[in-house]
Amino acid sequence: MKKISFSLFLIALTTLMAELALVRIFDVIWYANKAYMIITMVMFCFGLAGVYQSLWPLKQDKKFKYKLCWTIFLFGLLLLLLLPAINRLPLNFANIQVNSAKDITAFAALYLILAAPFFLSGLLFTAIFSCYAEKIQQLYFWDLAGAAIGCLILIPFLPYIGPAGALFLGGGLCWITTGMLVERQSLKATLYIVGFLAAAIPFVKSFSADNSTHQYFEFRHHLSKRAVLESIEAEKVEMSYWDPISKIDVIDNNGAKHIAYDGGTQSSFIYPFDGDYAKLKASLPKATTANFGGQNVYLSHWLKQDSNQDVLIIGSAGGQETKAALTYGARSVDAVELVGFVVKIGKEMYNQYNGNIFNHPHVRTYVDEGRSFLRASQKRYDIIQMYSNHTSSSVAAGSGAMSTTYLQTAEAYTEYFQHLKEDGILQINHHVYPRMVTTAAKAWKDMGRSDFRRHVLVFQAKKGVRDNLPTLLIRMTPWTKEEVAMLETWFWGHTQMVENPYKKEESMLSDEFYSGDLSQETVELVPFWVTAATDNRPYFNFLRKEWGHYNRAYPKQYMDYSTAARLASQYPRNRLIPSDIEHLVVVSVASLFFALLFVLVPLLFSKAGRVQWPGKLASMGYFSCLGGGFIIVELVFIQIFMKLIGFPLHTYSAVVFSLLIAAALGSLCSEKMGIKPQKRWPFPFIGTIFSILLFVVLYPFYFKYFLAFSIWVRVAAAVLMILPVGFFMGMCFPLGILSISRQPEGAVAWAWGMNGLFTVIGGIASVLISIYLGFNLTLLFAVLIYALALLLFTRMRKLHQGTV
Repeated sequence: MKKISFSLFLIALTTLMAELALVRIFDVIWYANKAYMIITMVMFCFGLAGVYQSLWPLKQDKKFKYKLCWTIFLFGLLLLLLLPAINRLPLNFANIQVNSAKDITAFAALYLILAAPFFLSGLLFTAIFSCYAEKIQQLYFWDLAGAAIGCLILIPFLPYIGPAGALFLGGGLCWITTGMLVERQSLKATLYIVGFLAAAIPFVKSFSADNSTHQYFEFRHHLSKRAVLESIEAEKVEMSYWDPISKIDVIDNNGAKHIAYDGGTQSSFIYPFDGDYAKLKASLPKATTANFGGQNVYLSHWLKQDSNQDVLIIGSAGGQETKAALTYGARSVDAVELVGFVVKIGKEMYNQYNGNIFNHPHVRTYVDEGRSFLRASQKRYDIIQMYSNHTSSSVAAGSGAMSTTYLQTAEAYTEYFQHLKEDGILQINHHVYPRMVTTAAKAWKDMGRSDFRRHVLVFQAKKGVRDNLPTLLIRMTPWTKEEVAMLETWFWGHTQMVENPYKKEESMLSDEFYSGDLSQETVELVPFWVTAATDNRPYFNFLRKEWGHYNRAYPKQYMDYSTAARLASQYPRNRLIPSDIEHLVVVSVASLFFALLFVLVPLLFSKAGRVQWPGKLASMGYFSCLGGGFIIVELVFIQIFMKLIGFPLHTYSAVVFSLLIAAALGSLCSEKMGIKPQKRWPFPFIGTIFSILLFVVLYPFYFKYFLAFSIWVRVAAAVLMILPVGFFMGMCFPLGILSISRQPEGAVAWAWGMNGLFTVIGGIASVLISIYLGFNLTLLFAVLIYALALLLFTRMRKLHQGTV
């Protein structure tokens, strides 16, 4: 039994590690929302294994271990084959929605290739749980413990071996596991050797590199993002690095260096500079393009020039904003960047190329998340600048379904304002300025301040020109008429002031947008979501209300041309579904299909489905509730604890690891506590419901207290708060398996399938509910699900006892 338990541990570890590796791969070769879509679709097949097992059970006979061994071996082999298979598929993802038969066929083939190893993994879990159901409390412990380690192990290894290397590592672990289970000694030794060699290959490749970065097995890009694919084909990539947050490519770009995040999802540039700030200042604005890309980079610094200004840059990236601050005489510059390797590029690898800006005595660099840095700092600034900064990786964000933007919430603006001096300036360049204004206005109002409109200026490209990064300037003291008149003509080219507090008749937004409280009538009038984003609903970039086509500005409905063009680019007339919600629609439709498959096929064709046994439907409903409830809590916790921990990857790791480990301990302790279908069975449900409700009530106060502490104290505080919830939730699944362990053959496998199905459905539900209702109500929805599970389990017990 020990070998079976440890094998389950390694299979769970490999499965979650492979899933996360594939998410990172598709973040780069596709986009984060498409990565979520394909991996979510694949995970349906993880649960589909339960349906298969309910039809054709893997019985515990003399050949049981033999069949297990071959399934584990094949699981590892398929993981290793993913790299060549994905690279050889002739897929251009951009052509799928324009009905390219070739690309649709390639996409279908890709789905099957990705689904196969996870289907085998699901078979292994269902076979072991079905055959050793009486030991489920121990086995579930090893399952969850392995998954917990799997979510952590990729983080330290990713910079050395990349996600493709993680697949080699997973394949090697599978073969080592097979070797552990086989009886023949010669085969055992062979499998151990082959397994260790497979796991070692990516490390050998990485450390055989003769430069300062590592060599990786790479995947072919399936679409072009910011010309990165063309640069790869032209061999212009100078270095690549798999930072745990984002993959970074440095590309030669005809006189500058292009820093591409996650294959071009985001970009920054390093411009050549000789370090002569006086000469650079004298050459502006004529030399703007060659040194900064645009005048909006240095507007706030020009306004505060030579005033011994203290500056904070959130998202220092390639260094244009830092260089602008130094050019205009900043006394101190705190440059905060989330991706550690980008800081290394600027300080070490390209320091001579960029004029050594990050090693300037007035500059201090920090690898941190912007709001996390602010919370730990008591310093106040003359300028806080943020230029289009957000997390592109779906792993770092916590969920690829719909990206959260915690730097664009009312609470974030409150923190910016609190860290500005009395005459300080906040400069933000981000898309959709009407929503930036409403979000900032809410923060201003919540701070008890008034007359916000006189503090705000907005600059954007002239009508008919799409401007993805309009400039929002907010000063803590009101702008004077003279300052505004001067700034009206400051920009060269096509940029103009579009929000002028002294020319309201020429501005698009009404006073209501600056009040901090939009009326329901105005919210309904605007054709996109314009209400203030908050930490409870941090989906600033989720704009679409309807599937409409927009090709011009609608000023009477407060839609500017750039916002209209953004929505239009996501829904061109040749597309069936808008690209910004495509993943939600596809996964929702797939959920309906798989739900019918998971319910009807076992019900009609399996022994467990055809035979009448007490509590059959209640049992399947029960396991469905557990799958949906657990994943909703997990995904919402990831988002909520982002506020406490700050650093996205630390948050993801802390939440998932602690939740899974706590659940594993709950499963193990439930056996020692005597929790069985016959006695003490209400305890897990009462504990789960009470601990989630207590969390909802206490976490705002808990977070407020711990926000002032260091990152590792905040991580520890997060773990302590998560443990009780995970502990009780971990008891519910083995309790259910024990209650149906004596039911017809295939019942446990069917239950596993329903649990897996609703884990996926619960994931998409958590996103949709949190977008429209917020995180707190989403957690209350999870409470209702566990309450329903309690009712269903009560009915299962009564039916099994023959009292109904």
